[in-house]
Amino acid sequence: MRGLYAIVDVISLEQRGLDPLRFAKAVLSGAPAALQIRDKRLRAAETLATLRALRGPCTESGVLLFANDRADLAALARCDGVHVGQNDLPHVEARRAATWHDSPAKVGVSLHNLPQLDAVLDASVDARPDYLAFGPVFATRSKMRPDPVLGIETLRELTRRAATSGRPTVAIGGIDLFNVAEVAPLCSCVAVIGAILPDLDATGPDRYADVAKRTAELVERLREYA
Repeated sequence: MRGLYAIVDVISLEQRGLDPLRFAKAVLSGAPAALQIRDKRLRAAETLATLRALRGPCTESGVLLFANDRADLAALARCDGVHVGQNDLPHVEARRAATWHDSPAKVGVSLHNLPQLDAVLDASVDARPDYLAFGPVFATRSKMRPDPVLGIETLRELTRRAATSGRPTVAIGGIDLFNVAEVAPLCSCVAVIGAILPDLDATGPDRYADVAKRTAELVERLREYA
């Protein structure tokens, strides 16, 4: 997994009057490496419907599809995996819950400091997550109570130590087209939320074209570090 990890934050979309499914398909047209559906209000029926509607387009586009938090919805929608935070289902259990039939699910976990990373590295290889997500790198507005900002130097130390795990690393939090060059050399993937959203005052169908354009610009910029 390398490149852009696009996160579709349903709450942010509703604040802008954007349809999550149409937005996600616009993002897919920009060719990210992975797509995650995140709705922190955990509306199961709506989230499951969105995941199921995106399963086919993601497969056709060669894009990994992840559910946020809900391993059960990931399994029902036959997603590629699930992403969990520090206060969610433990990642070992999340992988079991998200696995459907004989297709093992991938699981990623959010890490915010060195002790959390050390706990992952101390586990057996089989018990480790499939990718490690570090953040927030910069200040972010996508969470009501964000963890302390890491900054570039702490991110550098985290990714250096994580390299021994052999797992892909993902940086998240306040990353956009203007600062991505600081982050991209350090990680396998860069995750974004706000950087692919249209402006708050944007209106009309051109908003979705803008989403596709912003996604493609980030994907192209990240190719410089592949």
